[in-house]
Amino acid sequence: MKLEPYLKELSQRPDLLVTIDEEQFAVEFQCSSISHEKWRQRTMGYERNDIQAIWLFQTPQSKESTNGIRKIRISPLLQKAFITTTTGLPYLLTYNAGTAQFIYWTNLLHVHGHTFIGKVQKIPIDQQLFPFYIPQRITQEEFQRYWQLYKQSCRQFASNRLLHSKKGAQDPFLRNCYELNLSLTAMPPYIGIPVREGASISLFTSEWQTMLVYFSKQLGRQPFELTRGQMENFLCQHQLEVTEQAVRAIQNYGHLLKRMNHEDDLLDNCEQVYVHLFAIATIY
Repeated sequence: MKLEPYLKELSQRPDLLVTIDEEQFAVEFQCSSISHEKWRQRTMGYERNDIQAIWLFQTPQSKESTNGIRKIRISPLLQKAFITTTTGLPYLLTYNAGTAQFIYWTNLLHVHGHTFIGKVQKIPIDQQLFPFYIPQRITQEEFQRYWQLYKQSCRQFASNRLLHSKKGAQDPFLRNCYELNLSLTAMPPYIGIPVREGASISLFTSEWQTMLVYFSKQLGRQPFELTRGQMENFLCQHQLEVTEQAVRAIQNYGHLLKRMNHEDDLLDNCEQVYVHLFAIATIY
């Protein structure tokens, strides 16, 4: 382990360079603001030289809280520092220099924009080891709290859209709700479901899933019966970016709907979503 070594081939000086079994890690503690471009260049410099970059940002004051599950806002730059576990869900590790504590924002579930639901855990510096602690997936009981917060966000989104939409009857979401005879104050349980890779679609889940159900109905199909080409047409029709992740998000949603249609007596929606997000190995 070396403190602030100068890496001549990179012209960079990480705060800490750790070597374990011939694998190198550059730990960068970022206590001041940094541009996205500078962050990208430094990260790529490490990667080109087979060094894994670990960015440890100063914990924002607004993020300081007790342990537990809650909604949090994470800036675009901090999102770049996400670490992904084998469960596929990212987590964020920051350091509070004032309290000498590492703050873990684990099992992050994207809600909308820069808002996530996550589990906050703190580790004092004298209990921290390297490699850093790898968070475990939350339990099904803990996910009940996630589910409550997520569905609360869905209700708030629908209410705000009804009251504040500037497009009125021309709003695709509101128009599709009307065509499908959906009540904004009591959306059906199959609308507003968090799915893997759902963050790749810029709209709120309640919005794009309502429009997808309407789009599918116009074709005389169920969402899980759509072809790849039809999924891409849906994304284009609503000016959404066509990416592999967005297509997989639609496929994941269709997969969940199909299971819910056939297994209502076995698992409720909350359990289905938990299995899909946190125990995906049991499905595929």
